[in-house]
Amino acid sequence: MRISFPPLPSPRRTLAAFASLSAIMALLSACSPKQPAQEKEQTQAHKSAPAAIVSTAASLGPFDGPIAALAFAPVKTVPWEGRVVVATTTGGLTTMDVEGHIDSRWDGPAIKSLAISPDFNLRGLSASMVLAIDEGGTLHSLILDDARGQLIAAPVEGLDMADAASVCALPGDTDAPRFLISRSDARIGVWQISDSGEASLQASQNEEGKLAIALAGCAATKNAVFGIGAKGGLLKLLINDKISIDKGVESAPGLLSAISGEKGVRVLISDSSAGNVRVYDDGLEFLYTLTAPKMLSTPGSTQPGAMAMSTHSFGGAGFSAGLLAVADNSNQRVALIVLDTIPTQAAVTTVADLPD
Repeated sequence: MRISFPPLPSPRRTLAAFASLSAIMALLSACSPKQPAQEKEQTQAHKSAPAAIVSTAASLGPFDGPIAALAFAPVKTVPWEGRVVVATTTGGLTTMDVEGHIDSRWDGPAIKSLAISPDFNLRGLSASMVLAIDEGGTLHSLILDDARGQLIAAPVEGLDMADAASVCALPGDTDAPRFLISRSDARIGVWQISDSGEASLQASQNEEGKLAIALAGCAATKNAVFGIGAKGGLLKLLINDKISIDKGVESAPGLLSAISGEKGVRVLISDSSAGNVRVYDDGLEFLYTLTAPKMLSTPGSTQPGAMAMSTHSFGGAGFSAGLLAVADNSNQRVALIVLDTIPTQAAVTTVADLPD
């Protein structure tokens, strides 16, 4: 049985209308009342930064607490069965489709970091491999089956389950999912999970290293891995025989996501206090800030937090280009933004051109 949230306008019917209204809403927002002193100072500090405004195609929730982590579980063979997995600070995981219908819940501790590797052939079952880290640093391994969207605990032999800080999936064409796992003491390793038909799945560590700083989060594309330092800082990592830091830039603490596709690499950091998402290229050059205000009856994301991105199709014309999911810390909802509407270059709107 499926349980749905209160209905919102169909995202596929309203997507075109939202996109055409973006420019109008941007002008209206410029005529809003004066900001409080603290918010005005933040706006002035970003006056020289180019900015882009995008519309939200759909909104999921509200959930029963603040959202700590998000991940997509796409399904190649049946795109509209692709799912979003949501972790809240109240504990457990919720699995739903992009229309907001809940498939399952996993009752467990509060999860702070979540990663999913799709297209895992588990003894003939099409599934996704899920790794989740709770607030105590314990790693949890689960399987999400494509057909029903059910989360099932899956023991993994040989995987170090303790002292974990963050996890992200490494893209690849292998049947053995690969994950980057960082530890609170700054150790970091690439783990590969396979199925040999035994009672448990098997894990092996292929690469390892120890960084100068511990990571609070990570995100990977086909060609690069990025991290957020436990005390801030955006990092690009090298993964060869040994994992090391390639380069880094200063950045306020936030949550991280990254994607590579036809439009190139985009690295995103959410900034809840400033109310926007900062966008970088794969060389860690800052491009612009991204905002997603409310459009008509569809909530946006005024205090962005956890994020997830996927270039996979999620069905229909509207969601076929892939999606960005952004949690809103102000209302415990998740905004879904069509990936093609997010620019790769600076300047759809320039903050300096808007009146105070």
